[in-house]
Amino acid sequence: MDGPRWLFDPAAARASVLAHRPPGCSAVTCVVSDAVWADVVALLRWADAGTRAPAPLAAGTWWRLASGCAELLHRLPGMCAELGEPWGVQGRPGEDELSVERRLARATARLSGLLRSPHPVPLRRLATEVDALGAAAIGALVETGCP
Repeated sequence: MDGPRWLFDPAAARASVLAHRPPGCSAVTCVVSDAVWADVVALLRWADAGTRAPAPLAAGTWWRLASGCAELLHRLPGMCAELGEPWGVQGRPGEDELSVERRLARATARLSGLLRSPHPVPLRRLATEVDALGAAAIGALVETGCP
């Protein structure tokens, strides 16, 4: 499936989540991996919904996306510690100058690409993309004039 349809297909989304488990991983590694990537699926679903929501519902969708990104970012340092991975978030210089629509599209595309990648993804790289998506969602909130 292409586009957001695969994201809303439970079997396809679940397969993307499970594909990130390292071969022969421990129970802890499997649980952390599944939790992180299931959250990424949820964030991408909110991002897709936000771009298609009618104006009266858009602000609530952007709030949910921004708070979901913040929640995942809050948990990632502990998950990195569990896996023995270094922690850190790198900014994306220059993106603040882009339109909110462009920032959302780019952040969503990068995060979707990481989800669908067959290669291992360090959690700090994932965190950078989650942070960019959350920042774009806040930018969308500002544009809607939501208090």
